[in-house]
Amino acid sequence: MQNDTFHILAPYYDRIMTRVRYDRWESRLLDLQKIIQDKNKSVINHLDVACGTGTLIQKLTRHGWNSIGVDISPSMLYTAKQLNPDICVLTGNMCSLPFKNSFHIISCLFDSINFLLDEEDIYRSVYSMALSLKENGLIYFDCVTEQMVKQYYNNSQWKENYKDFRTVWESTYNPSTQTATLSILIQGKGWSVVRQKIYPLQVYLNAIKEAGLTLLACLDAHTWDHIDSRTVRIDFICSKSPSDFLMYNFKKIQQKIKIESELSLRND
Repeated sequence: MQNDTFHILAPYYDRIMTRVRYDRWESRLLDLQKIIQDKNKSVINHLDVACGTGTLIQKLTRHGWNSIGVDISPSMLYTAKQLNPDICVLTGNMCSLPFKNSFHIISCLFDSINFLLDEEDIYRSVYSMALSLKENGLIYFDCVTEQMVKQYYNNSQWKENYKDFRTVWESTYNPSTQTATLSILIQGKGWSVVRQKIYPLQVYLNAIKEAGLTLLACLDAHTWDHIDSRTVRIDFICSKSPSDFLMYNFKKIQQKIKIESELSLRND
C-alpha cells in the first residue's frame, strides 16, 4: 500500500465525491451505445479505465452491460468490492492494459488521464486502450484544462464536514510545470496527496492519431459544443476503424447531447 496514493482516501472517497455527475457520464455512454452498428448485439462489453470505487460500472451493469473496471489503486478496488462484492475489477496500469480487441466501448473519465505525469504515458495509455478496443468500437475519455485548475484549485484551502469525519483540502498549481497538487486531510487518518498534469490539447490529438484511432469529436464536456477559453473539461470520442454507419449516427447523437446539455445548463 506504500505507493498507493489513495490508500487513506479510498474508504471515504464516495462520500467526499457525492457532487460528481456520474449520471451525466452514464447518460452519454448509453447514447453512444446506440451508434454501434450491430443491432443484434445483446450485451455491450465495456471497460472502465481508472474505475476507482466502481460507481460508473455499477450504473451501467443495471442496463445490462458487461462492465469491467481497471484501476492502479488496490485500495480503491478493495473499497469497490466492499460496496459491491459482485463487481468485476482488476488491478492494472492504463498504460499497459492486459486486453486485445475485447471491448465495444472503453471509458476513462473524471480526468483520470491527467494523473499521468509523463507525456509519454499519454501516448502509451491511448495506444493501450486502442489495442483493447474491438473494431468499430468507441473510446470516451476526458481531461481537465488549465482553466479548470486556475478557476477552482489555484492555491486555495477549504474544509468540509461530514457526518462522522472532517476533511481539510489544500491545492496548489505550478504553471511552469503545469502540475496541480491536491492534498486532502482525513482528520485522524492522515493526508492523501494527488497530482495531475495539464497537457496541451495537441498532445491528446497526436496520441489519438498515433494509436491509429479516428477522432469523432473533441468538445467542451459541459456543452458538447466547441472548446473555448472558458472550457474546463474536454470530452474526446474516438473509434477504431469506424463504419460509415457509426460516423453518420454519431453526428445525430452529438446534436442530441448538445441540445440536452443546453437545456441542463439553463436549468442549473
